Amino acid sequence: CPRVVELTHLATLYHDDVMDEADVRRGVPSANARWGNSVAVLTGDFLFARASHILADLGPEAVRIQAEAFERLVTGQILETAGPKGGRDPIEHYLDVLAGKTGSLVAVSGRFGAMMSGADESVVSILTQYGERLGIAFQLADDVLDIASDSHESGKTPGTDLREGIATLPVLHLRAQAEATGSAEDRELCELLAGDLSDDGVLGEVLRRLRAHPALEQARRDTLRYAAEARALLAPLPEGAAKAALEGLCDAVVHRAG
Repeated sequence: CPRVVELTHLATLYHDDVMDEADVRRGVPSANARWGNSVAVLTGDFLFARASHILADLGPEAVRIQAEAFERLVTGQILETAGPKGGRDPIEHYLDVLAGKTGSLVAVSGRFGAMMSGADESVVSILTQYGERLGIAFQLADDVLDIASDSHESGKTPGTDLREGIATLPVLHLRAQAEATGSAEDRELCELLAGDLSDDGVLGEVLRRLRAHPALEQARRDTLRYAAEARALLAPLPEGAAKAALEGLCDAVVHRAG
């Protein structure tokens, strides 16, 4: 099961990089940058096929569960591509995207692990919900790190998402606050974010201002909230090494966002 989920995850990264026209993945050249879009897409398709082949040996229930998770993942990507509909809160929309694109895969990892170990249905449910919240928290921590980190903690240089025009959670909080308060300074920062950030000096100025803005702290609080919710879900489980390890994952996410 871990191999199935990891292969599926890797396949989505190949396809994501093609859709995003990304040149770098975790600090190294992306597959599409090295070998072109066609090879990247076909490699992703191959990985999906390998995951399905392994999954077939686990029985029809496992196939159904993985299919449902993959449907959620693709739906999350569609939501991201389409953007929020008129009147929809962009932050709620973004969290729905993350629940589909990231949370669904971590959730199915927890579900498979509990199922295949023979745990009862209540434990399966707990670990499924835990996985979804942990996955969202991990991605939100990446959003925070893209702005707050001065190093390569996130596997990419700070401001990469900003430069690529990706509206991560701190940016969405900034826009919401600018609209709510009408602050001229916030509106100016929003305009800078919407402009050309290819110049290192401009990007550095945007990062400096975002690091001092309450929107970043709000995004950090949201990250910690999802990690705390994941940890709280584990309360009914018996004490032991497995539970401690799962709690440790929550702590690791908190540390990344701290």
